[in-house]
Amino acid sequence: MKLCDVTLAYTATSGGIRTYIDNKRAYLAEHTDHEHLLIVPGEEDALEHDGPLTKQTIASPILPGCEPYRFFWRPDKIQHALKEAAPEVVELGSFYVAPWPAFSYRRDRRKEGFACLVSGYFHSDIADAYFGAPLRDAFDGWSDVLEWFGDRLAGAAESGAESFVGSVFEKCDVRLAASPAQAKRLAEYGVEHPVEILPLGVDIDLFTPDRRSDEFRERLGVDRDTVMMVYAGRLDAEKHPHVLIDAFERLPKGFKACLVMLGEGPLKDELRARADKLEGVFVLPYESAATRFAELLASADVYVTAGPHETFGLSVVEAQASGLPVVGVASGALNERVSPADGRLGPVNDAQAMADNIVAVARDRSALGAAGREKTVRELSWDRSFEKLLAIYERELAKPTARKP
Repeated sequence: MKLCDVTLAYTATSGGIRTYIDNKRAYLAEHTDHEHLLIVPGEEDALEHDGPLTKQTIASPILPGCEPYRFFWRPDKIQHALKEAAPEVVELGSFYVAPWPAFSYRRDRRKEGFACLVSGYFHSDIADAYFGAPLRDAFDGWSDVLEWFGDRLAGAAESGAESFVGSVFEKCDVRLAASPAQAKRLAEYGVEHPVEILPLGVDIDLFTPDRRSDEFRERLGVDRDTVMMVYAGRLDAEKHPHVLIDAFERLPKGFKACLVMLGEGPLKDELRARADKLEGVFVLPYESAATRFAELLASADVYVTAGPHETFGLSVVEAQASGLPVVGVASGALNERVSPADGRLGPVNDAQAMADNIVAVARDRSALGAAGREKTVRELSWDRSFEKLLAIYERELAKPTARKP
């Protein structure tokens, strides 16, 4: 079988989606005879081969305000790449331009008598994160009339996005979500067909408390008595990173703590400017070396995140596997990832509540972190995830509908 992923969310500094795809490709190469094609936008057209793995880059422009992300704008090039590689399964991770050449390719393959599937993975709550929430935030704090108008505008934009993305998922043969809550969210998008639950995984040998080291702390000038909080992810409005610094500023006097934020994104300069004025706040570049990143996580004390739109929370899971308790917000997938046994959740955009939770978690961080590690080892595995994914695709390819134009 040849599988293909098409996504714009794959760059040198990408997070969860890239981690999912990289682990999938590694699993296919190491444990199966299947082949994989990855189609992504890039600076120029390029084709790379590595045994059973192929990467097709399509020259595409920068997504405004989201550098280094780019967006597909030549559907004909996507369709040509699919036709040349002839995969049986095309998995969509982007839902703007990419679906239409994928659906056209599926139609053509089936007309030729071949089985072919298009699937969609609900990696991001696009309607809320990129339409509804930003518009509500833009009108927040204005007059009652403008807030009312902003809420109505946000609702209309979110509803339109739900309808559009939902229609794409309805056209797919397989619909995937990382949890039952996200499957329910797809139903709110108007998706009536069944949704397969496919949890993401974590490399428990890479992310482990055993990698804890004093080296990283020493480099920052942080002693062992200081509670080191860490956040790793994209620095953009969707993730609400400013709330983390707000919470740090609200920690009680005498509470020794530092905040390390790793990542890239449009808010990086703004966050770094704030960090420069605060002792103990560090805004650092994205860490591309997996081992170094795992050592960094294991060397911290508490993982913090303020993003309310997570569909799985892969960075949270990696932190839990590293033995860290988590302080986050009671929204999205964090409600499923974090329990009172391994962390604390508070209201969205409530910096004081987050500060209070940080203090509470820090007092019992060893026990909470151990519980999170135990839960992660017990429940999550990349191997189990990809075994299930391949079983789903093999089952669906065997159905007569997989050949029906």
